[in-house]
Amino acid sequence: MSSTDSALKGKAASRTRGRYTSKACEECRQRKAKCDGKKPRCSRCAQYDAQCQYSGTEDGRRPAPKSYVLLLRQRIASLEKQLESHGIDPQASHASGAIDAGSPHEDHDPQMFNMKNASIEELCDYLKGRLSLDEPMNFDQDGEMRYFGPTSGRLNFESPGPEEKEELENAYSVPELEPVLQSIDEFLNFPLVDPAFEEIGISKALQDELIDLYFTWEQPWYPIVDETLFRESMEKQGPYWSLLLHYSILALGSRYSDNPEVRSDPSDSNTAGLPFFEKAKILLHQEMEHPTFLTIQALGVIGMVYVAIGLDAAGWLHHGMANRLSLDVGLNVDPAIFERTIQMTGRELRLRRQVYWTLYCHDKLFATYTGRVCSMLDQQGAVELPSIMDEDQHTHGRTPESIQRARMPLLRAMIALCRIQERILTSLWAPRHLTKPPERLNLLRTCLLDLRTWFYDLPQELRIDRSNDVPHVYTLHMLYHTARILLTRPFIVQTAEHQRAAGSSELTTVAKAVWRESAKAMCLTAQKYRRVFQSFHRSPISAMHCTLCAAVALLEDHESPSNVTHLASCITVLDELSTSWHPALLIRNNLRRLCPSISTQVTPGSENSSDNSFETRDLEARPDPPDPSTFRADAGWQTSSGGGLAPWSHLPGDYGLFDLLNHTTWDRPL
Repeated sequence: MSSTDSALKGKAASRTRGRYTSKACEECRQRKAKCDGKKPRCSRCAQYDAQCQYSGTEDGRRPAPKSYVLLLRQRIASLEKQLESHGIDPQASHASGAIDAGSPHEDHDPQMFNMKNASIEELCDYLKGRLSLDEPMNFDQDGEMRYFGPTSGRLNFESPGPEEKEELENAYSVPELEPVLQSIDEFLNFPLVDPAFEEIGISKALQDELIDLYFTWEQPWYPIVDETLFRESMEKQGPYWSLLLHYSILALGSRYSDNPEVRSDPSDSNTAGLPFFEKAKILLHQEMEHPTFLTIQALGVIGMVYVAIGLDAAGWLHHGMANRLSLDVGLNVDPAIFERTIQMTGRELRLRRQVYWTLYCHDKLFATYTGRVCSMLDQQGAVELPSIMDEDQHTHGRTPESIQRARMPLLRAMIALCRIQERILTSLWAPRHLTKPPERLNLLRTCLLDLRTWFYDLPQELRIDRSNDVPHVYTLHMLYHTARILLTRPFIVQTAEHQRAAGSSELTTVAKAVWRESAKAMCLTAQKYRRVFQSFHRSPISAMHCTLCAAVALLEDHESPSNVTHLASCITVLDELSTSWHPALLIRNNLRRLCPSISTQVTPGSENSSDNSFETRDLEARPDPPDPSTFRADAGWQTSSGGGLAPWSHLPGDYGLFDLLNHTTWDRPL
């Protein structure tokens, strides 16, 4: 062998030995050995027949996409320009900040600092309201805590002191009745008979099945009810269970069941849960004079049942009533503030936060679904994010453990996404939306960056680059793509005059690239869902509006030849949703009228090969769009106010009848 060949082989061997991965398996980490990152088993583990496992947690070493870094740089540049416009040198501010952080500044007087803190705390205490059970503030006297803020003028009404309360209790106490009352209390602590439903004819097994369906498919996406507290209270009719809430859960759980016993008409799937629903409406009417915390939960569930059967107005009304009552009991104020005046358990604190944020998120989902304004704004509440407690890690229900673990991360991720979506809705789609081009441009840049950051920071259990056995995670990703569509759509839908004035501006180019990419990514997310769960039959209703947003974008985008396949996929998803959610049937029929030539025979994995290859790549690792920093705020472009869509000449002739079809078929009597 020549010396040249030996040298070449030596270089090749050194390159092979030097190959390593940025994320080693657990075995190689423990042995501090190099790992080549091969999956499902690295070369070293295969050589020594060792168990090879990769950690699912993120270590922050994964390189960020180029487009994400670009957006960060643009955001930093934008903030520096704002500082300069106010006469502040960004470099000097950074230097002074570093000095302050490194050592105490000579002008920092500790006494003055404490005085400022004390005055701020005093102001905060003054602005705090009260949760009251007592008559001086709470005139209802129904045993429920009501919230009253400083503007009510009732905070100056002093509650009875401890001695006065003791005198009142002694005045109304009858010693002869004490043994009787004690025996009643002991009796109430015994397990009571399960709720009877003889008038409906439901078995205990079917009742448990409907409750399990609710907590498996609906509650993780709409966690207005805590499963652990509800099931524990249901066994002995505790404080977190009521007959109204029970009937409401049975009604909504029935929407996920194919059992004809839960239908008033066995041949009509849209009558599923109506027997329980009628009973719940009667109980709700009786409870409205003295609503409780459980009334809020029941109203949220009942509002969802109304939407499921196709009565949007009634659903909107009951969801709004739940929002209104949440202010009545002070859910928009963090319960930790009331610790001095009201005694609450850790579970109750956590439940109040969970219910508030659930209502907040679904206010945004309902606003996008109906095209209306948000009624719960982020600035109107001051509540900590919900967190999970050790004793609630596992429930004694039959909900899969993977779903139980994902519930709280799912809610926290949805909160962050809905906060971004609120800015999009209030700034671009509200009646008094932003009109100045520089403001709209800055919003587009900021929200695109925030959405990309949200996606990039998702924990491993909320990702779908690999198969995920939590169905609601896929719906969360569909909601993410919907937010991107809603953000970019106003920059695309323009009149012909505005299009000619703006020409082929880079603003429209970038917005259209994100808009088109999000619509197709939505369809690919739905494709992944159907591969894992076969059908959208038991998906939350939010998937319906997300699919509609993608379908409308695909209808407007007449330049892409693959849209026919994606539209067929959208119609198939709506068809599968229509069994549980009646509005999906109406939307599907309208889309079919607009696209009569599209076949809906789409099965999981039946999309063309080009789409499948598109799917295998990371949805966020595409070629970067043009640089948004080069957008010209004075280019003469204007955008629509979101009031309606101008029909395209390339679409079917009856495209402009879409709103007319909605008005004539949407809210027709059942």
